Amino acid sequence: MKKNTLLLVVLLVSGVTFSQTEMYVSETGGVNDPIVYVDVNYPDDPCGVNNESNAFENGKSCTRNINRIVANDFIVPGGEELTLKSMLVNVFIGATGSGVNALEMDIIYYNDNGGEPGAIIGGEFGFWPTSQAVVGTNFGFDIWQIELDVTDRVFHDQAGNPATYWIGLTIEATDGSNLFWENSTLGISGSGEAYDDGTGNYNIDSALEGVYEITADCVPRLGVEDNFADRVQIFPNPASGEVITIQTPFSEEKQIVVFDILGKKVIDTGLQNDQLNVSTLTSGVYLIRINQNNATATKKLVIR
Repeated sequence: MKKNTLLLVVLLVSGVTFSQTEMYVSETGGVNDPIVYVDVNYPDDPCGVNNESNAFENGKSCTRNINRIVANDFIVPGGEELTLKSMLVNVFIGATGSGVNALEMDIIYYNDNGGEPGAIIGGEFGFWPTSQAVVGTNFGFDIWQIELDVTDRVFHDQAGNPATYWIGLTIEATDGSNLFWENSTLGISGSGEAYDDGTGNYNIDSALEGVYEITADCVPRLGVEDNFADRVQIFPNPASGEVITIQTPFSEEKQIVVFDILGKKVIDTGLQNDQLNVSTLTSGVYLIRINQNNATATKKLVIR
């Protein structure tokens, strides 16, 4: 087993009124005078990617309350499965010493579609930071390093070849101000950076690379029949809300069938993402069958 570390960094800005157009950190009018309290660069890992910071060079707005999203791509090596464990993100939040920091965020996982984010395959929504601390300043703002202990997520290669995925972030500060994910013009890898200005469509800037770290486990990928059932994750379970999440090792459409304790089929649907609506189910125990890529797993589901 190998540890995978990729470096994930975000910049946010606070205390200023911004128009709802494309925005870089450098466009806020602050002076570019970086001070680094903590080294935000990490050693290369054989299973991962280290996209280095360039002294907080610049960043793209990823402000949640105006629907801006920034996404960057990463590669799973051929013959490997990568299980995402946690992330570190650096965020410019508020004027220096203001104490304004991150409130919550959405983390969105995408397939690759010809060098840009494709179909959404899952994510963490309304996610709260595990911890955060100031690691430097620039453009007149504090930079907070935010730790995110995400739910384990498996990303796999593509038939023995490397596979590309995208991680998107949209973040909200405690004062609702504009936010920026750090990027750099050094060490471009993959397709560059993708930016959604709130329109629902991504534009690619191939001259920019996001700065990010991901901690993950990489293991050799086994055959589908050997590990599919073990890789299927259903949560929350027991469930008390209207939606559950079903995560699998693959990105293709899942066929979901749910049976009650009498064997009656109560749900039969295809899922392109990970979210299944179970609002029609009453309290009780069910069996849920997941079929994907000619592999099948059956799990118990409890509805409260």
